[in-house]
Amino acid sequence: MSLKGPLSSRHVRIALGCASWLGGMAPAIAQQPAQGVQSQQVAISIPAGPLENALLALGRQTDLRLVYRSEITAGKTTAGVSGSLTPSAALSRLLSGTGVSFRSSGGNTVTLEAVASAAGSLPNASDDTTLQPIVLRDGDSEGVDRPYETAGSTSYITAEQIERFRGSTAGDIFKNTPGVISANNHNGGSVNVNIRGLQGQNRVRVAIDGTQQTTTTWRGYAGVDDRTYIDPDLIGGVSISKGPSGGAAGAGVNGGVVGIRTINAKDIVEDGKEYGGRIKIGAQDNTTSDFTIMSFNQQTESADFFDFKNGNGSIALGTVQDNFDLVIAAARRYRGNYFAGSDGPTTYRYDNRDWDLSYTKPGEEVFNTSSESTSFLAKGTFHFDDDQSLELGYVHYESTFGEAMSSLLFTQDGVLRQAKLSDVVTDTFTSRYRYNPDDMVDLKVNAWMSIVDQSAVSTGLGLYFPPFFVPVDDPRYAMTHTYGGDISNTSIFDTGYGQFNVSYGASYLLEDIDSRPYYSRQYERDRGTLMTPSVGSRSIASAFSQGEWEVTDWLKLNAGLRYDHYWLKDDGVTPDTTVRAKDGGRLNPSISATIEPLDGLQFYALYAEGVRPPTMRETMGNDGNVRPNPNLKPEVARNWEIGVNLSKDGLITDSDSARLKLSYFNNNYTDYISRISTRGLPPPPPGMPNYSFTFDNLRKARFSGVEVTASYDLGFLYAEGSLTYYTDYMFCRTLSTCSNTTEENDYAANHMPPEIMKRLTIGTRLFEDKLTAGIRITQAGARLSPVTQSARQYTGMWVPYTTVDAFATYKITENLTFDLQAENLTDRFYIDALDGWNPAPGRTIRASLTAKF
Repeated sequence: MSLKGPLSSRHVRIALGCASWLGGMAPAIAQQPAQGVQSQQVAISIPAGPLENALLALGRQTDLRLVYRSEITAGKTTAGVSGSLTPSAALSRLLSGTGVSFRSSGGNTVTLEAVASAAGSLPNASDDTTLQPIVLRDGDSEGVDRPYETAGSTSYITAEQIERFRGSTAGDIFKNTPGVISANNHNGGSVNVNIRGLQGQNRVRVAIDGTQQTTTTWRGYAGVDDRTYIDPDLIGGVSISKGPSGGAAGAGVNGGVVGIRTINAKDIVEDGKEYGGRIKIGAQDNTTSDFTIMSFNQQTESADFFDFKNGNGSIALGTVQDNFDLVIAAARRYRGNYFAGSDGPTTYRYDNRDWDLSYTKPGEEVFNTSSESTSFLAKGTFHFDDDQSLELGYVHYESTFGEAMSSLLFTQDGVLRQAKLSDVVTDTFTSRYRYNPDDMVDLKVNAWMSIVDQSAVSTGLGLYFPPFFVPVDDPRYAMTHTYGGDISNTSIFDTGYGQFNVSYGASYLLEDIDSRPYYSRQYERDRGTLMTPSVGSRSIASAFSQGEWEVTDWLKLNAGLRYDHYWLKDDGVTPDTTVRAKDGGRLNPSISATIEPLDGLQFYALYAEGVRPPTMRETMGNDGNVRPNPNLKPEVARNWEIGVNLSKDGLITDSDSARLKLSYFNNNYTDYISRISTRGLPPPPPGMPNYSFTFDNLRKARFSGVEVTASYDLGFLYAEGSLTYYTDYMFCRTLSTCSNTTEENDYAANHMPPEIMKRLTIGTRLFEDKLTAGIRITQAGARLSPVTQSARQYTGMWVPYTTVDAFATYKITENLTFDLQAENLTDRFYIDALDGWNPAPGRTIRASLTAKF
């Protein structure tokens, strides 16, 4: 589980220390921490009422796993508890007078039992009416609630939510998250995250178990993708922080951090068991069974549902022992080209003319959308004692997938074709050490390495003289080694002026890029133009600190400082080039305040700064017809935000729960880096080509808007919704030349999100929660900014759309689950926001079976 900030560290420490300070308690009466154990207090607020509801609330507010039979708590009430208490003390007060005691079961698991005086009234444990032990608290549920306790915009995606709306690609997991879109989602087989209008060029970091495997891939007129590859079956949870972020992962990024946690042994092994496993198999329709490279004829007949070609499967095995835990997993999936929807607008209106959204027609095969991947994961944690642990991990991913440059998708209908496939292989190695003997020391030392070996096919127009065709396919190869390490510590001070949590540390990241020159061909008979991609290294060092002061039980203050320094070194320059190296740094502050006038209701304000150093592609020049700019400045974010958090159980009924996060953000970027034309600029130095474009700093850019995330759960019925609405935006070349359009030649033309995006999920749980079913409605508005005439033909467009997805999950047995999903239930023809010119999949049915043992 990826945790950030002092509050997160505190929860983890409570979990790690739970066994030691619960082990010395008397099971029924005293229930106090063992003498000499450093107990750690947390803010707890649980009203009087049914004991069952109170235990649920305690599970959300601490990191305890509560295991018991339901008849133990049935019909019992509690006087509640509030204040700054250790979890053990809070649990003791909740159980006071109820005839229920507790004992440690190891780790952070606590078992509830009936005391002797009440035991005789309980059914025999062997009776059919006795329920199996249930777990009320796990890492995913904590992650779900954390955004509603945080001063700032964060989100969390659970493994259950990923499974509920699996989608066609890994990027579909973000479709319920406000302000977040995976761009080019159906063109490239990767995750490429856009957060609040910032995308690509290292503005957003996607960290898998704290590592970076992101590679910047040129996509022609569509700009650059920051690509990350992961199989959804290997994801245990996803945390998202928007804007400048603390900790090691936030070094050198100003758009936000997406933290992907891969599965661990406790995701596979049930509580109380030593061994466990999970097998998943799935199939889908609305895809081709096969396709032909260099084909011009788009198919219209889908493969059979059970053709044993389009589907996925994975297996995971795990063990949890006293001194170590281990999980190994493998996943395999294949999908041919999918088919577009059958009904919907196929043109958009511009300058009093109708223009095609795509050259793919409704119901046709969408070329270059296939994907075939194989993944492997191994992760183990060694617990040397109660205070120390070491986690070692390895993730391998390889894929062959279809993609096409935007120039192929929008310029000439006659040359649209199934191109050659691209491929990628990634290997990630992690080592994570932790030492947590007391409140003053929570030391973490991490080291990692990732290797990305990819060959992307840049497919251009070519010439088509039926029946002859002259192809233009430029294979672009790159291998990137990224090395990283960080060290941090968290200390907790209890004083007469409130509790202080202080986190501090340092990190270093080195990205080593190796690419091969190639010839960009115009005609098959010509050798073409020699293109030299970026070759060199990029490194970022960071020192960071964060402090939290709980002034009172209703006021909390946070402040942070981080210094980021970067170095760029170009190893691919020619002898007459003077631009070889560049470096710089900046100190970035942050501050926030949280007021909680009522239990579960928070008001917060946040201000944060961050820096994004220029990339090698922007500074040193590259194969994108770009002139180097040695004077390029880093991009600086100055963001502020105000918001409201609501986290309330028992809001209307005794068993309901409500969650709300409402925020207004105003994100300002000075020295915003933009691609511009070289027209009107001084000529380049002697010996340097006079390329058409270069990168320069705009004076500023701004995005502001409102985000809402809300949910209400009645048990048998629940609803979840999200809203993103941009109230304003601006790009200023100088202080006096601001406009509501992007720069004419800037990549940002393809990074502008919809002005408004709304989603609503309504679900129900039936037959004693064996069946969960529901629908999701998505509405996307028009593109945020208008497109200039010169940029129109290079900009992926969409028209506002509404789609409906449906899902159902049925627990056949306790260990066997059947899932059924329908993507795009109405079979609408549409272009997904930020997805270029590829139509989204039409109606697609997916079925999967998950077995646990």
